[in-house]
Amino acid sequence: MNCAGSHFAVRRLCLIIAAATLLAACSSVQNPSGSASGESEVDAGSLRAIGNRNAGARVNIEPDDITGAEVREFTTVWDRIGSGMQLSFVHDNERIDNQIAFYQENVEFLSTVSERANFFMYEIVEELERRQMPMELALLPIVESAYNPNAVGAGNTVGLWQIIANTGRSLGLKQDWWYDGRRDPIASTSAALDYLQTLHQMFDGDWLLALAAYNSGQGTVRNAMERNSRRSRPTDYWSLNLPTVTEEYVPRLLALGRLFSAPQDFGLQLADIKNERVVVTVETGGQIDLSLAAEIASLEPEVLYQLNPGFRQWATHPDGPHKLLLPVTHVERFTAALPTLENRSRVTWDRYVVQPGDTLSKIAREFRTQVAALQQANDIEGSRIVAGESLLIPRAYNSALPLQTPNAPQYVTGVASAAGEVSDQPSPTRYEVRSGDSLWRIANRYNLTTAALARWNGIAESAVLRPGQVLNLTADSALARTDGQSEQAETYRVRSGDSLARIARQFGIAVAELAAWNNIEEADLIHPGQQLIVRPGESELN
Repeated sequence: MNCAGSHFAVRRLCLIIAAATLLAACSSVQNPSGSASGESEVDAGSLRAIGNRNAGARVNIEPDDITGAEVREFTTVWDRIGSGMQLSFVHDNERIDNQIAFYQENVEFLSTVSERANFFMYEIVEELERRQMPMELALLPIVESAYNPNAVGAGNTVGLWQIIANTGRSLGLKQDWWYDGRRDPIASTSAALDYLQTLHQMFDGDWLLALAAYNSGQGTVRNAMERNSRRSRPTDYWSLNLPTVTEEYVPRLLALGRLFSAPQDFGLQLADIKNERVVVTVETGGQIDLSLAAEIASLEPEVLYQLNPGFRQWATHPDGPHKLLLPVTHVERFTAALPTLENRSRVTWDRYVVQPGDTLSKIAREFRTQVAALQQANDIEGSRIVAGESLLIPRAYNSALPLQTPNAPQYVTGVASAAGEVSDQPSPTRYEVRSGDSLWRIANRYNLTTAALARWNGIAESAVLRPGQVLNLTADSALARTDGQSEQAETYRVRSGDSLARIARQFGIAVAELAAWNNIEEADLIHPGQQLIVRPGESELN
């Protein structure tokens, strides 16, 4: 640890010198906005302005955008990140040390996450470098989502950067039945970095305050600063009284910066991510079935889904983005085959003649699709259809694959379960509450959402816990503690945007079980209003 300490000291000194030099060099540069730093507020109008720049954005940085000398200077992406850190070694605080200790107990988790970042890390680093932002921000998705683009956190935050729905829309991220830009790693990165830059300007160039505002909201941080000002106290991040999660959030990122800059000092083995582009954004020229795209690119469909988690159905969005992220090694095959496809073969359709008594919702149920998809495919406004008319019904190119992609939400917000993926130790199923515990703290410790933890224990999310109370940490343990199965099955009414995988995750059950209890296939589409059994009664188990 002495070695690590001396390493920190040298890095800190070098960064302070570099920062001073940079400030001197930039002192004459005018603020591009033409206004004094910190005068703007991140209101709805500001977010909409960001969104107008971001609408449909999927940043595709060409190799020529970065000089060859800069790219070749580093062997791995981790070297490049370490060289561009601006924050981790400038601040000393016990809270950072606590988070370093926290991660040192979970080094296997960090190794796993570093592997998960393989596809997207280089693209994020490129964008940070282009914007001249601190390289620590490339590690922020570890704190937010464990680098899982399908992660769903507390408050229904989604994606690598854990963006809520309204903020996402304000930032220009499209969200509908076909596509969710918050889960698109490239589009969401552009939006998140725009937002962070706006917060950085609002808080007078203080990255720690900007990060705190990203986590808890600019109003929370402003109010804390004003409270301190009224009491003649400092208004820097470390002096503010902020929510516990925010007081841990920023030190956690700074701790990651130190760990990733010297992994060998902490016994941390990072995935070998070369400092080179491994994926490229390719124009498709229109809507295309994802399994067909995978076929002409000579890719396994699962790989294409993993690279393009923003697409929620079996095809790209009819209205765009008409782009796919592909491995560099498969781009040539894809672009060569794409022009040979006729427009009508990009997405496969059935033709259906409307019968007397038919409604759009009835037809949607029959063909396991959505009313919105039928309206969009047939240019129908409203719900009126006429018997004898023909409707186009979208269907998957490969009937053996699910119409909804396997990019189901995954509730990854902490350390324990990701570490469990590579750990030989079984995860605990119950937890005894200790003094000072809260539902959020326990959920975060065991990589759960507070909503799931509350549901499994039959308590409210705001419930006050008592020492000695025993909580279920899994759905199975909750079921095991019941006195027996109810005669009546518990059902769930499907909502717009649901999938079997999402519902299974919500209720802590396997997709195979959910399908079996409802006499459907795992690949089947479900429709809003459909009733599904999510807790079997005696009849379903016999």
